[in-house]
Amino acid sequence: MYYFKRYFLIIIITVLILLNLIPTPYFLVIPGQAINLSENITVENGEKDAKGQFLLTSTAIIKANILLYIYGFFDPNIDLKNRDDEILVNMEQKDYINIMEKLMQESQMISKVVALRKAGYSPEISGRGVLISGILDNSPAKNKLLPADVIIKIDEHPVYTLEDLSEIVRNYNSNQIIRITFLRNNSTYSTLIPLIELPGTDDETERIGIGVYADTKDLQCKFPLKIEINLEKIKGPSAGLMIALEVLNQLTENDLSGNLLIAGSGNLSIDGRITEVDGIKQKIISAKKQKADVFLVPQKNYLEALKFGHGIRIIPVDDFDDIIMKLIKL
Repeated sequence: MYYFKRYFLIIIITVLILLNLIPTPYFLVIPGQAINLSENITVENGEKDAKGQFLLTSTAIIKANILLYIYGFFDPNIDLKNRDDEILVNMEQKDYINIMEKLMQESQMISKVVALRKAGYSPEISGRGVLISGILDNSPAKNKLLPADVIIKIDEHPVYTLEDLSEIVRNYNSNQIIRITFLRNNSTYSTLIPLIELPGTDDETERIGIGVYADTKDLQCKFPLKIEINLEKIKGPSAGLMIALEVLNQLTENDLSGNLLIAGSGNLSIDGRITEVDGIKQKIISAKKQKADVFLVPQKNYLEALKFGHGIRIIPVDDFDDIIMKLIKL
């Protein structure tokens, strides 16, 4: 009987070791940290006297062996995703981390710009054109422009930043045709594209454009105030929304947090737009563990967030101005 138990134990240990060594094409998305930003951000001439807190939420990604896959399959707080469907996660870990760090750095710069402007300052920004990241299905630019193209001129107007592009297009009317000069693989091209009406935040037509997703290439900023952000362990762009709120809160007399624990997540563009993020379930779980009162979520993530929002108030937001108005009403 003794030998039977001994060999049985050896077999169990061997199986566990093998399960731990065998890889799978999956990774686990698990709840990350919920960080009090007032402890990690310091703004020159700012005040940290808010009674509430703004919490940054995050996720963690772990490559799944067989053992972790089984664990993740039964844990409702964890999502399993196929690495083959995720371009970034499927690359080398070093390259993935480098990309996420760069996105975080850009996100921090954008957050500072948005918050400082809202507080009445005028930071200087510059860039090397407008980098296209995606194209709408109904865009007249489809098959004319491609992701990774860089717009450098509209008609005879040079374009250095996304704001330059918006300002130039604002002077045109819908259906007018503009000549776009762009870079592709270090060569210069131009094409004629008609402007179209773009839906606003409530699916109302409010503006015109060419129907692309884009950001400023090699964004550079000069700030009138020193802003220190210590979030070295956080990667990716989704912290932008909450960082901007904390910076603004330290620069304004009124406490935007309203004596509440306000968590959230959202990619923030330099024009104040807030776009969808990944890992909403895990981020809400992180917020709940810290007993947050409110979770701010991009409009496109709202329905998903409601599924996991029991016990916390979910507030959908479209842009930075929208957030400020909704926080004031809390």
